Amino acid sequence: MEDSIKVFVNKTHSGNLSYEDDKYIFNYKESARDLVSLTMPLRNSSWNSKKLHPIFQMNMPEGALKDTIKNHFSKIQKMDDINFLKLIGPYMLGRVKFEEIGDVKDDLKLEDILNSSKQNLFDELLERFAIRSGVSGVQPKILLKAHNKTTMKFEHYIVKSWEDNYPNLALNEYFCMKACSYAKLPTPEFYISDDFKMFIMKRFDILENTYLGFEDMCVLTARGTEQKYDGSYEEIVRVIKDVISAEKRKESLKIFFKALVMNHLLKNGDGHLKNYGILYQNDFEDSYLAPIYDVITTTAYIKNDIPALRLSDGKLWWKEKTYKTFAKQSCGLTNSEYELILKECKEAVIKTKKEVEEFIVKYPDTKNFLENLTLCWVEEF
Repeated sequence: MEDSIKVFVNKTHSGNLSYEDDKYIFNYKESARDLVSLTMPLRNSSWNSKKLHPIFQMNMPEGALKDTIKNHFSKIQKMDDINFLKLIGPYMLGRVKFEEIGDVKDDLKLEDILNSSKQNLFDELLERFAIRSGVSGVQPKILLKAHNKTTMKFEHYIVKSWEDNYPNLALNEYFCMKACSYAKLPTPEFYISDDFKMFIMKRFDILENTYLGFEDMCVLTARGTEQKYDGSYEEIVRVIKDVISAEKRKESLKIFFKALVMNHLLKNGDGHLKNYGILYQNDFEDSYLAPIYDVITTTAYIKNDIPALRLSDGKLWWKEKTYKTFAKQSCGLTNSEYELILKECKEAVIKTKKEVEEFIVKYPDTKNFLENLTLCWVEEF
């Protein structure tokens, strides 16, 4: 039995995805001009796969979001991959979408989300926007559009909360992202709600109402979502060298190495393949490393957590010698560039620790969690 769905790139019908004879089949239309992925160039023959192609897997919901959608629709229809895409496909993150897409109007205001006194606001938002939230990750999150009174525009956001086994995850991510921004890493615009229950991040794949291409490292290394902890950081460097435009390659390698250093100092053991990606316009000639996102201190919940991917001699919190070799041999950094990155990262952690101390004075109920959080951080290898 065949089941199929239209695939759109920047609102233009570019091809069709079907499931038949126990395999997924994608065919470009003869008139197609835009690629669905750097890994799937235009061609007359089909792109066949036993599993859903990585580019189509990339933003499939996981965890609480997936459960919410299933609970709503499983009585009506079978919730396989194709039917999931039919439901959430028009609203997925990025330029690749499914079925016809219209302009969705919302009446939300950003300040209402940030300043709400409702105890269960995220649950309400999840119920309301689950169907529109084609975004990956186990952490509960939704996509929505809200009015920003500063810019006087409706802008696109990702709103995250947490489940019981990861308390105060919003605060955790907020201060880790603060540290990354102080380290001069590119980060999206981000906020935390007044009750500290929600972390809100502006989407970085939309520029003046135009969707940029975004592909994570799972897609670019031809892996499915379930393989996000496979591979190595050297492999990501090879992708950067192969895919990112020449004029931005050097800077992207410096950014990636600095992000890896910050993961070590903040003890983020979740820097997997889906948490790095590239952005590009349709012509692919201006591709660059996406802003840093999804940085948290995982050892606040898993005491002896280890890095998500391999580097040189395995998965562990490596010694400085390993980082220095990686910086020079893989990333092509000079000794002075390497030393400057270490200095900026150390200063960023120290600055964030001071900010956390001031925050605790203002909000003493956060003291236990935030003190434990900063005890996980280190200032050098």
